[in-house]
Amino acid sequence: MLPKIDRRRLLGVGALTATVPGFLSETGRLLAGDGRTPSLAADKDRVLVVIQLAGGNDGLNTLVPFRDDAYYKARPKIAIARDKALKVTDEFALHPEMKELRALHDDGRLGVVSNVGYPNPNRSHFRATEIWETATPEKDVLTGWVGRYFDAECRGIASPMLGLQLGEKPALTFAHPKGRAVTLTNPGLFQWEGGSTGKAMDRLNRVRPTGNDQLDFLQRTANDTLTLSKKIQDALKDTRTATEYAPFNFSQSLKVVAQMIAADVPTRVYYVSLGGFDTHVTQAGRHAGLLQELSQGLGSFVRDLKALGHLDRTLVMTFSEFGRRVAENEQQGTDHGTAGVMFLAGGNVKAGIHGTRPNLTDLDEGDLKFGTDFRRVYATVLANWFKANPKSILGGEFQPLPCLA
Repeated sequence: MLPKIDRRRLLGVGALTATVPGFLSETGRLLAGDGRTPSLAADKDRVLVVIQLAGGNDGLNTLVPFRDDAYYKARPKIAIARDKALKVTDEFALHPEMKELRALHDDGRLGVVSNVGYPNPNRSHFRATEIWETATPEKDVLTGWVGRYFDAECRGIASPMLGLQLGEKPALTFAHPKGRAVTLTNPGLFQWEGGSTGKAMDRLNRVRPTGNDQLDFLQRTANDTLTLSKKIQDALKDTRTATEYAPFNFSQSLKVVAQMIAADVPTRVYYVSLGGFDTHVTQAGRHAGLLQELSQGLGSFVRDLKALGHLDRTLVMTFSEFGRRVAENEQQGTDHGTAGVMFLAGGNVKAGIHGTRPNLTDLDEGDLKFGTDFRRVYATVLANWFKANPKSILGGEFQPLPCLA
């Protein structure tokens, strides 16, 4: 005889995790908060793909102010040469390893927001990342900006997996007491352990309704989670793509995201990271390789979604916890700074440079003075992409930027 099961105790379904998808226990926790049974109808609404450039990306060598003599004076060894930079405007150019992103810009698919930051910037990797993930620089909070968006605007969407992060450490971006996101170290967690469908799950599915609401809830949760897991497995088994992806973790993660978007998996926000941007020493070669990986990955991702017919409902947004100081250091690298750049890519992006031009002669103790608050970019995504109310989510008025069609 099966024991009595409390919905609130689904956190402890450890005995089932060997026979159900790797995220069933998490789904149980998500659903236990309000007792809703998820509808697995495909959510064909717009999708956001957040890309974290972890470590603090050097914005000045990413979006190069190639006409500014102060830039070359501050960086005599690591500045990007004028004749090698990939010009996108009369004043700015992209790093020479970002050929795919320059092509996206020329095709009207890439916007760049320059000189992005916030008041009283923090240079700690941990705290600065928290600030960008919570969108609350003024105080410590336990909820992420996307988690608050899910709670405020997506209550009618019953998918147990509105957010999906591919990575190891869960991003605070999705954090919320009524969490609706899952973090996976690899897509294999959607497969059954041992390669079978799970005898215990089969037995549970054969149980007839008993009138016990708690047991019936567990059965419905298992059935719906199984259906979603099967949908994802089918998406990942279809290895066909419209373009080739580089054999690196970042590009392969974007390939997985493209497969899920094309399969109409009911996920609204995806989260992928590319690390290694903390370039204190011998920055030039290392930074070039990272920007090449970013450019190739995003180039393949956009081409793939365009060919599959899903680009117009997909928006990519990058962020990094801070930029770097204006002057290079003695190790031919750069130290933790303040303002940086963000990329927006997709079918409804207004190409070009948005935000303010960094002033390299009016500095704050060697650091850039930011010109565009990053929460204005978030407000743009919330208001103009998701048609949500950014004020209630961001806790203040932040004017959206004119960078989305």
